[in-house]
Amino acid sequence: MFFRAVRGFIHIPSGRQHVFMPAYRAVFGHVNDVPPGTAYESREEVKAAKLHKENEAGISWGRDDDGERSADAIVLNKGYEDDVDNWQEVIYTGAGGKTRNSTKQTSDQTWDNKGNSSLRRSRVKGNFVRVIRGSAGERAYSPVSGYRYDGLYKVVEDWSETGRSGFKICRFALHRLGDEWQDLTSFEQQISDLLSLGTQGESGDKETDSGIVRRHSMSVERIVRKSAVTRRVKRLHGYICQICRTPLRINSSGANYAEGAHIHALGGPRGGPDVDGNVLCLCPNCHVKLDRGALYLTDDFQAVDRFASESGSIVVPLRMVNGHRVQERFIRAHRRFWNISD
Repeated sequence: MFFRAVRGFIHIPSGRQHVFMPAYRAVFGHVNDVPPGTAYESREEVKAAKLHKENEAGISWGRDDDGERSADAIVLNKGYEDDVDNWQEVIYTGAGGKTRNSTKQTSDQTWDNKGNSSLRRSRVKGNFVRVIRGSAGERAYSPVSGYRYDGLYKVVEDWSETGRSGFKICRFALHRLGDEWQDLTSFEQQISDLLSLGTQGESGDKETDSGIVRRHSMSVERIVRKSAVTRRVKRLHGYICQICRTPLRINSSGANYAEGAHIHALGGPRGGPDVDGNVLCLCPNCHVKLDRGALYLTDDFQAVDRFASESGSIVVPLRMVNGHRVQERFIRAHRRFWNISD
């Protein structure tokens, strides 16, 4: 039988069946057990991880089960001046209508563009879309350098409007899926994570990169999120608390223990994001104090221990390292939650 390759799939003349080449098949959801929060130095690394099919284009698309173009991933890296990133909701600008290495429109975008039509089809079909953020994007939610996989979103609306430069643009509203959808899709990986609990990892860290949230019974019940983001922040700080600077040695080899603490607490539509700028590396004591409002941060990155002594508060500078950029908006959200005026 004669087979003819047509734009990424093999056409079988005697029937309607299509056999897709792997590089052209749309893959919806998580891929290759890569957890949200995983960082990459370049677009080439993102592509090699199979999170996105392109080295430059913002929209990644492939053929779905019906043989139609469908988007499975986008990159947010300030590629277009009209992009809006609020973490839970992204207003994304479609493809086309500008010159390379420019953010400004020079002509109208159209729905005939393959990227735009594929992202619209994913809205119609309800496909999950992976979102990768680059360092040039919205400062509060973007990595300091390189790129970061930030999990799954869903396209909920698309429309056309006139952009800032006066040309027609295609627009897409994407909403981040709930935490229950951000866990890895691989059943085997989750079983492996469960079996590995209790096994000491690097520097005494018992966390996995699965992003699974579990409750631990302590004197104060709190949610400890185990993610690639918190692991990365702790490694950057060498598992040393950013506030009290106390290394908690847990074995004879000199390994330290620390926890990843979210400044603006996670959970719900008003919760903070699981990004580096919203995470601190803390010892358990300082973590509890932060979570209970006994400890807060000022806009100039001073840590205030409100009840440290009978005589009053103790103020110390927050320990900072290259590669970790704490964001003021999360510091302010934490103070608002605890009604702290500073």
